[in-house]
Amino acid sequence: MSALGMNANGEVRTASEFKDIFVDSAVSHEPYRCPFCEVPYEARCITTVCVKAPHFKLPANTEHINGCNGEAGSDALIAIAGSPGKQRRTVVGEIELPEVLIDRRKAQLVRRPGDDGTGPPPDAFEVARRRKLITSDEVTASRFTTSLLGQIVDAYIRLRNDARDTALKANLKSGTPEYNAKYSEVVNAHPLSLYKQKFTYGKAFQGKHLRPAGTERVYNGRGVVRAENGHFIILDNEKWPTEVKTKDSLVPFEVVVRQAPVAGAPTSHLAILKELDGLAASGKVVQWWAYGLPTLQAAKFELIIDSLDHLYWPDQHKR
Repeated sequence: MSALGMNANGEVRTASEFKDIFVDSAVSHEPYRCPFCEVPYEARCITTVCVKAPHFKLPANTEHINGCNGEAGSDALIAIAGSPGKQRRTVVGEIELPEVLIDRRKAQLVRRPGDDGTGPPPDAFEVARRRKLITSDEVTASRFTTSLLGQIVDAYIRLRNDARDTALKANLKSGTPEYNAKYSEVVNAHPLSLYKQKFTYGKAFQGKHLRPAGTERVYNGRGVVRAENGHFIILDNEKWPTEVKTKDSLVPFEVVVRQAPVAGAPTSHLAILKELDGLAASGKVVQWWAYGLPTLQAAKFELIIDSLDHLYWPDQHKR
């Protein structure tokens, strides 16, 4: 299995990034090739939900050519000089739970100017040049990453359901210490990094019952959207504690989004802003999820959204 692939336009991304594009816009970039030797790839778990992380696979009876093994790295020349024996492959995950939240990245390009991919396949030295050109990033190459909070939220909801089912199958009664321990065991068995902060799925999310942790996490609640002073504001239905282990000091919690799109915003961000405008007009209660750092400002918590990739609600830009 390989993590890196290239579309017909010569854009190189990880399989996880191509999945983000599909989830975000319903656009598939198939067919894919190896970005280095340009043998055809089959896409796996990019446009479908399955048990493995997104990856690329060689078709049956197909091999990489000219010293390529489908991976980037500065050791490319070794592959040319060495024997054509079995190459190292990077496995990109065992279950479909995103492991790392990252920023959107621009595609990398490896073809030379004027090369449209219709000529002869790259020779060994061109393969080596391309492998050295591509930034080798261990995180994005070997782990299931996403820039979309929604993918992590959907995974978290599936994981919670699995934890509940696991506890019930063990004949544990909901609400008992034994049930809670089994539930916690399941949700904390899976790591999740929010950028460079390392958590488990069980620790990365926080709701209204606890004081905001003072670190960037995924916060969630329910509330109504309003438009005010150039911003969309989601006021949570519940008040949140300002002190640890007490409910005596509760204040409002607001999620704040700029109404104006940033320069060069992707189409999906424009769609989110349009949907927020519609939600503000309708007064509909929305179940929201947001990544960021809430701060206590003038007797209320305020979570300012830096990127619209960090805000999610069910049926967001539903097609």
